[in-house]
Amino acid sequence: MNAVGFPSDVPGRLIPTGISTWSAQTWDVLTVAVIMVSMTTWVISRKRGCEGPGCEGRGSLALELLLQVMILAPTMLFCYWGSSCPEPLRAVGTDGPTVAVPGDSVVLRCRAVTYTQAGSLGLEWRNLRTRDVILACGEDGGGCRGYREGAWLLDSQREARDLSLRLDRVRVTDAGRYQCTIFTGRHSSAALMDLSVVALGTKPIISVECLSDSTLLYSCRSGGWFPEPTLVWKSSDGTSLLPRSNVSRTRGEGGLYGLEIQYWAHHDVPDSVICIARNTVTNVKMVSAARTSDLLRRAQVRVGETDCTKPLECPGE
Repeated sequence: MNAVGFPSDVPGRLIPTGISTWSAQTWDVLTVAVIMVSMTTWVISRKRGCEGPGCEGRGSLALELLLQVMILAPTMLFCYWGSSCPEPLRAVGTDGPTVAVPGDSVVLRCRAVTYTQAGSLGLEWRNLRTRDVILACGEDGGGCRGYREGAWLLDSQREARDLSLRLDRVRVTDAGRYQCTIFTGRHSSAALMDLSVVALGTKPIISVECLSDSTLLYSCRSGGWFPEPTLVWKSSDGTSLLPRSNVSRTRGEGGLYGLEIQYWAHHDVPDSVICIARNTVTNVKMVSAARTSDLLRRAQVRVGETDCTKPLECPGE
């Protein structure tokens, strides 16, 4: 998978690398070349294997090859003309994903290149994840209509061929793949780009509570994440506590994720614990670590050997 969650090319495929980027004109020329080779081979083999009275009525080998060239020459010229002439219209976006923070504004870049005629271009911005049209502009030079509140054509630069989209008050639901389609007359072109919405949550808060003379409850809480973060919850010796923990994930206002991890320690009390939440888009981590003696008011806690006052509070509570 790539950085925004879309599947990447599968290694070991049979198709040579780069063949998917060939233009339509390249495929046309290749097709005509294959047809020419096939027809030439067929004509030669027919001449060599021709015996009997019917062979006298057939033309010579040179004449049949000349007729073949005359038939395929217009197709070759058309393919050459199509591959040598510049594209009448082409939309170009950004190469990598655009990252935005909820509540902020973001610009999705799109430009029209190889187009030199005067006048306005038609435009449509669409969110491919929801299939919703975000912004549409007619090619008659009229205004643009936004179908999402806070969607604007950046600085009204249609005449300058800058057809970038500005989104105000970004929401987590805006994340996904966008398509910028420009058109005029019989020509159109589209560019794809990805918008990733990222919210970095709070630093994890670790607490511990004495439930009985043989049980301690370790907890880790964090909120305000998007997308849902990955978790690391381990003891001081590197042992993962997740398989023996209860993990609760919630999604609150604005679509942001919150999480809580609870681990019950019976007799085998870890000296310290580490809680890490990581954003999968930016790879930014929030890390918290705590020792049992720092979280509990008693300097030493020996579960099963020392009485435990219930409940024990964390410092500052």
